[in-house]
Amino acid sequence: MAETMKEWALYYASMGLAVFPLVPEGKRPATANGCKAATVDTGQIESWWEKSPSYNIGIATGDASGGLVAIDLDVDEGKGVDGRGLLESWQKNNGELPKTWTSVTGRGGHHLLYRSTFPCQNRVKLYAGVDVRGNGGYIVAPPSLHPNGRRYAWKHGPGEITIAQADNRVISFLMGPAAEKQLFQEPETIPEGERTDTMVRLVGSLRAKGLDDEAVKAAVRVENGRKCVPPLTDQELEKTVFPALNRGWKTEKPYAADAKGAFRQRKDFSLDVVTMDRAEEKTPEWLITDYMPRYQITSLAGDGGSGKTTVWCALAAAVSSGKRSFIETDWVTPFSRNEPGLVMFFSAEDSFEYTLKRRLRKNGANLANIVSIDIADERFQEIKFNSGFLEQLLEKHRPVLCIFDPIQAFVPPDIRMGDRNAMRSCLAPLVGYGEKYGTTFLIIEHANKQSNVWGRKRIADSADIWDISRSVIMAGETTEKGIRYLSHEKSNYGMTAGTVLYSIVDEVVEFKSHSNKKDKDFVTEADYTTRLAPQREEAKEFILDFLKDGEKEVAELDELASAMSISKSTLKRAKADLKREGKTKTWSIGYGQDKKFFIRLSEDSLTDTENVN
Repeated sequence: MAETMKEWALYYASMGLAVFPLVPEGKRPATANGCKAATVDTGQIESWWEKSPSYNIGIATGDASGGLVAIDLDVDEGKGVDGRGLLESWQKNNGELPKTWTSVTGRGGHHLLYRSTFPCQNRVKLYAGVDVRGNGGYIVAPPSLHPNGRRYAWKHGPGEITIAQADNRVISFLMGPAAEKQLFQEPETIPEGERTDTMVRLVGSLRAKGLDDEAVKAAVRVENGRKCVPPLTDQELEKTVFPALNRGWKTEKPYAADAKGAFRQRKDFSLDVVTMDRAEEKTPEWLITDYMPRYQITSLAGDGGSGKTTVWCALAAAVSSGKRSFIETDWVTPFSRNEPGLVMFFSAEDSFEYTLKRRLRKNGANLANIVSIDIADERFQEIKFNSGFLEQLLEKHRPVLCIFDPIQAFVPPDIRMGDRNAMRSCLAPLVGYGEKYGTTFLIIEHANKQSNVWGRKRIADSADIWDISRSVIMAGETTEKGIRYLSHEKSNYGMTAGTVLYSIVDEVVEFKSHSNKKDKDFVTEADYTTRLAPQREEAKEFILDFLKDGEKEVAELDELASAMSISKSTLKRAKADLKREGKTKTWSIGYGQDKKFFIRLSEDSLTDTENVN
């Protein structure tokens, strides 16, 4: 069994658990990106712990570790908190949870680890003294050292048992107190004549808790394998049990699950409507003239390395200080000035301590007008587009601009971005928040990496994002070194604005010029250049090889290149590259019709070639 912290970290990784270093004797991540840096890569893990052998060990929960869910039972006698006692009481009424890996924390609490095939998010105070760690969360793993001097230790762990699969009881416990009345008590053993009926009733129970179809199927398969004698085959489940998913469970239940899994009785809504002769007619207002309409959603998407983060930092800086943004350079009157506004941002990719504060400062931000919650703060995991916590933050602080980077970090775990209309319903609350709290939203997205696509097909993995955004801006790199672009691709309030060309110098955005080109033009141009690059390199090698024996007439070079199926345009570019790189020299002899052109290697290239041979 492992002894050192590095050996333990490598052991956990070998079990498929993504690990990352925590500060010695602490719970805080030692990496800039927190638990996002968690990995099973042995080289990276060895590098971390060779740098500091006393690093504590963090294990990322959720999808990063194969669907790992941690039930955190806290114990604090001074505050009268006892999560262990609460679980014992719960189990007396609802049955025992499966035995699984269980660690004792530095304060005497417990971490119970389960594998789950349904998405689980972080929950704080699910019960008194009980938290849950799922997607985007992490736990401190044994034998890490607690700040109080005690070590985390396994009560039941590696070498003794395996991490148990979450069953119906675990799911019910994770759903919280409101779901307890809906707990379906299936027997420990289900004989052959009762299997189908029991599994169908289990389907209804799980659907009543708000689980989607795939999560229900996964949980039913677990219970079927554990308790049915003999278990139903997959074909039998599909034919006799899972059709129950289509029998209207959702419409018949009197309760609906909210974003956190809590249940509330449905309301009787008023049937009043508004006639258009009484509706207020408004004209669009702009936060960033022509590019970002107030109170709406704007999407900024682009490839990695296109400068999206620095761009939104520059925009946030402008809003926070009341100055014009670099986008508005030419067509906003020089005397115009907005009032400085509060900017709220949430970044799951960059630390504001190491990266974002510096970029905001360099781009001229009024830092007192910019607020955030650190990714290492446990509350960060509660920030989802449809979460009550996000609305509470907007209601309290009333930011003029709110930025999310990237979109995937704030999508609830039960939402699949590729499902039709899934992202539309997920982002819909932001539209209401915009008008209600006076907030404009900027959502940062990665463009997909398919070749020869542009526009709406480049937005992440969902056309819904394009559809619900009132404005869409694509960021990318031009073929000119150091020059990037912002192409306005969609505007619901008029013509799209011009494309902005800019550079980033020492983390500061510098406006260069405007362009009539759009994202399609730049993508096509880049694809064409990429396709030509290998051909041009081959042509350059051909020229250098052809000239090894001395100077040659250009016509002779052209004739042989044609015989080698090298196109005239590729050959022309290859010649230009070599001349610019100082590897070849050309000259002419004679006049008029007798004029001939010659080419040879430069002295430096000739020396290099001789050395190679």
